[in-house]
Amino acid sequence: MTLDIFNLLVNYITGYQPPIPMKTHLLLITLSLLACSLSASAGEPSKPYTGSAEFEKLKTLAGDWQATADMGQGPMTVTTQYRVIAGGSALEERMFPNTPKEMVTLYHEKDGKLVLTHYCTLCNRPSMTLVKSDDKSLTFDLAKDSEIKVDTEKHMHSAVITFVDASHVTQNWTLFDNGKARQDHPFQFERVK
Repeated sequence: MTLDIFNLLVNYITGYQPPIPMKTHLLLITLSLLACSLSASAGEPSKPYTGSAEFEKLKTLAGDWQATADMGQGPMTVTTQYRVIAGGSALEERMFPNTPKEMVTLYHEKDGKLVLTHYCTLCNRPSMTLVKSDDKSLTFDLAKDSEIKVDTEKHMHSAVITFVDASHVTQNWTLFDNGKARQDHPFQFERVK
């Protein structure tokens, strides 16, 4: 032990550096090449994701929206924000943003089919699949593989989004309780300029 410390001290004073093993050289070269390739590809913009016609229509909602709705406590202003995220492969909807009532719905495509996951103030997250669409509306229903216990768990079971025009959209969410539709939650949103 004392000899090792003595050798280190002599090497430090004399400026002697022991030779670096070949494996260490190869590792340093490999890491340098990897770092160069990662930094080169990080600067290249990737092509934005283009999905189905229904998904591309949903992405046109990007921006801020407001509605007046009765959520069981009298009329109130409902603010919703939409953001295209993840290279265009997902649409994030934030209802009641930055409040204790905030809910997030993520829209994306799974196996070529438009789906959503709704992170609800009911403390669950129903997944829904697009079951019907036309030029003006998209209809979603609870996915077969959703983790919701339909017979016992209160949850949002379906949603219909209707595109009125570029500045107006309606949503109708259907609440299920004990396996039955109990209440509709309609919203008539207007784009905030």
